[in-house]
Amino acid sequence: MRLQTRLTLTSAALITGVSLTVGGATTWGAYQHEVDTAHKALVADRAQIASATGQELTTALLLSNQQNLTVALIDSTKAMTVVREGEVALRAKPAAKVLQESSEQPTKRLSADGTPYLLQSVKLANNEWVILQESLADAQQLLNAGWVTLLLFTSIADLIAVLLVALLIRRDLRELRRMVGTARAIAGGTRSTFEVGSGTEVGQLGAALKSMVAQLQANETEMQRFLGDASHELRTPLTVIRGYLEMLGNPARAADGEFAARSIAKMQGEVGRMQRLIDDLLLLTELGSAGRALDVGPVDLAGLVRSEVELMRDLQPGRPVEADLESAIVSGDRHLIDQLLGNLFGNLRRHTGAAVAVQVGLRVEGAGARGAQAVGDSSGAGAGFAVLTIDDAGPGLTTEAYERGAVLFERFNKHRSREGGGSGLGMSIMAGVVARHGGTMALERSPLGGLRTVIKLPLFGGAHD
Repeated sequence: MRLQTRLTLTSAALITGVSLTVGGATTWGAYQHEVDTAHKALVADRAQIASATGQELTTALLLSNQQNLTVALIDSTKAMTVVREGEVALRAKPAAKVLQESSEQPTKRLSADGTPYLLQSVKLANNEWVILQESLADAQQLLNAGWVTLLLFTSIADLIAVLLVALLIRRDLRELRRMVGTARAIAGGTRSTFEVGSGTEVGQLGAALKSMVAQLQANETEMQRFLGDASHELRTPLTVIRGYLEMLGNPARAADGEFAARSIAKMQGEVGRMQRLIDDLLLLTELGSAGRALDVGPVDLAGLVRSEVELMRDLQPGRPVEADLESAIVSGDRHLIDQLLGNLFGNLRRHTGAAVAVQVGLRVEGAGARGAQAVGDSSGAGAGFAVLTIDDAGPGLTTEAYERGAVLFERFNKHRSREGGGSGLGMSIMAGVVARHGGTMALERSPLGGLRTVIKLPLFGGAHD
């Protein structure tokens, strides 16, 4: 069933239900008021007749003239005489049980032609009865007219509701149909976008879908570009390995022991290069998925950073390295954080000169305040952050790289992997590790002239010195 049809039927059903409920209650209330008025009048008439000792019938006739009542007398011989006939004719003598019931309270009954009336009996001396009948024809007509008016009003209200629904939602439904067509086109492989319409909820939905599709298409483009780069990186070592294998297939070249050993060493190096790229791709896939559970616990971040600083000083003794480290225990997966720091300091060693200055700082920020909690941690992490800042005096990054920051499956420099032996995914891995730990990573211009990397990780239960 179409949305417009459902909205129309819902509106009509709602209006019908409300109209019938409210209008029905009002109509029935008016009818009941008329019946109650006649009821009270007959009760008063009975009291007045009963008090007129010896003049009961005369009093009944006087009252019937005022109220247009039917008056009858049942004498001691049980014979009934209609003294005055009002709007409702009394054709048959009421049964004794009916006379008894109506002597206590007026009873509602139907005449032979279906006209409702009230019957009131007054018992006299010598076992005689005065009978009063008051027609309820006017009250019944009021009730019937009320029902007809109510049904007519409800029908008109339903018609107005249908017209209003058609007029008010036509544009929104047209935009929804256009969105459905666009979505089907996108699902079919056509690169399209959603048109943003009015400022209504439907228009806001269109704007949100447009933004989502743009982001998905951008991600798809980025992924395709990345896969192209990764395929090229894998093809290069495979080409080298294939070339050496073909040369070793030549008996004359294979007989040269020195050449064979050098060829095997080259092929082993290319295999290691492919293995590093594949390992980084697998790690990025795990970091981009919530399926991988972290082995969360307390990690001595200061100790791990200190070890990397000492390693850098040992491997590059000519590099000026300054370190100012506060003690900080963070909440996280030790293996991933160790890999994060390994990539971070490895990039410094590979992509900046061996004599380029590096400054490393670690401080505690926001201790005692509520912060972000690490993924999978239930031990109270989030009382503060450990802030690791690393500055270098190297060449830094491009302006676009500073603006975009580190993104999963994106490489800052396609040539770095070939020059330094890495996969070129170090920044993406670092960004993924930090994000999985509930932290943040920012790339800024360093006061030293190169790159400043700022990493925030949640403390383990606020532990710090």
